Amino acid sequence: MKTTTVRELRNNYARVLKWVAAGQEIQVTRRGKVVAKVIPPGETSRRVDWSRSSALRVTSRDKSLSSRQSERLLKEAQGNW
Repeated sequence: MKTTTVRELRNNYARVLKWVAAGQEIQVTRRGKVVAKVIPPGETSRRVDWSRSSALRVTSRDKSLSSRQSERLLKEAQGNW
């Protein structure tokens, strides 16, 4: 996996896209910390089946989710429930 900085990405966008087009996954760093990943299409893009998610059971009259409800939704989306 290649790494680039935000500045290098901005200044050399075409070169970084060539890396991605060649199948490379690129980590983008700012001040030494990874802030983004640029990946080729179709790679590690996971589809989430929302058909049984409790997110669909939240009605518009509900004002907000509790922290437990939010945690449950996130775990369902990650497949860890």
